[in-house]
Amino acid sequence: MAIAVIAQEVFVEASTSPGYPLRWNLAKTVLSPSEAQAASMMVGLVVSPTLLAAAAAASSTDTATMAAAISDEQILEAVRAGWNAVAGVGPAPTAETMNATT
Repeated sequence: MAIAVIAQEVFVEASTSPGYPLRWNLAKTVLSPSEAQAASMMVGLVVSPTLLAAAAAASSTDTATMAAAISDEQILEAVRAGWNAVAGVGPAPTAETMNATT
């Protein structure tokens, strides 16, 4: 459900947003995902530092206990944070990166 929520957010972004065509295409495809598409989105969630920290804070190896320690908002934020990477939009260059290439 979190992926569908974020897809709806992307649909209403301005078409001038950085990476918009790729972000919009991902939003369109995740609403009827293939198995491969779903797997690529899940990898982004599993490696999210916020979700890993929340699960670790549960101080348990029981999967239900670890899952209960993660809030819906944390899941939404993990999907938002990973959206560009899954869509194929590269990170915006930083001033440091731009200076190194000039």
